[in-house]
Amino acid sequence: MTPSAVDKFSELEARIIRTVELVKSTRMEKAAVEKELTMARKSVERLEREIEDLKNERELVKTRVESLLDNLSEITEESIV
Repeated sequence: MTPSAVDKFSELEARIIRTVELVKSTRMEKAAVEKELTMARKSVERLEREIEDLKNERELVKTRVESLLDNLSEITEESIV
């Protein structure tokens, strides 16, 4: 038995409905992923700033330690002489 025009139309209608639902869910997933991506980018930016601050702080500490070591070295040399 061959499908009637009504059966074919019903099948087409069901496929269209499934396609529309798939498009809707895909759009929702896309929006959620875009939101997550935006949050991740902000986190990366924050972490990059934090890394830069820590590098600057490390350089300051290094300079201060070197200065202290130089001072200690001078004291040690003076006591030997």
